[in-house]
Amino acid sequence: MNNSFHENRSVGLLLTFIGGMMDSYTYIRYEAFASAQTGNLILAIIQAYERQWNMVGKKLLSTLFFFVGILLAKFMIDYFRKKELHFWRLFLLYFEAVVFFVISLRFLDPYPAIVTIMIAFTASIQWVSFDKINGLAYTNLFTTGNLKGVATNLYDYLSTKDQAAKTRFVHFLLVVLAFIAGAIVSVFFYRLIGTKALWIISGLFLLMALSETFLVWQFQRNVFRLEKK
Repeated sequence: MNNSFHENRSVGLLLTFIGGMMDSYTYIRYEAFASAQTGNLILAIIQAYERQWNMVGKKLLSTLFFFVGILLAKFMIDYFRKKELHFWRLFLLYFEAVVFFVISLRFLDPYPAIVTIMIAFTASIQWVSFDKINGLAYTNLFTTGNLKGVATNLYDYLSTKDQAAKTRFVHFLLVVLAFIAGAIVSVFFYRLIGTKALWIISGLFLLMALSETFLVWQFQRNVFRLEKK
């Protein structure tokens, strides 16, 4: 294992799956997007014209906290790089597991703005902190850029037979399919169990965090044994 566990394909695809779940859940439940801030801003403009001010405020706050989350993520990347702490993203996965469990609880039901803010803030940190799979850029919260990657690399491969373009095409295709699968699963379970669908997101974050923690522990133990020799 190397220091870039966050670039593992399994981690990236699972985060993209969760990204699809988050976006579909927040729109169904709160008529706002967790991460697609373009959609939030357009909806806010439409609803402002219709004087639905409570809906406008919720979306603008979501966008604001998404912005703040990006700034915080950039700060953390620089800070931990300087400190040479390589596995700080593990704590982010645990943090997300806790956040999504908390917002699944009923006491937050009367405060949809708070829930959408928490999701947007957490999602933006995830987006910036996990931005590559095996060195290839991707987006785990929305899929427009990934879809562009599918189309452009498919064209490049068909026209040139370049194997690197084929690799990128498969990479982006898997990411798009993961996002779509997450959205489908989210809609299905929301219709089936309501807000408890968030337990699935929380559980996936926790499972990912625990599995990666185990791999990091194995890696550190092996390094320690080698140093003793």
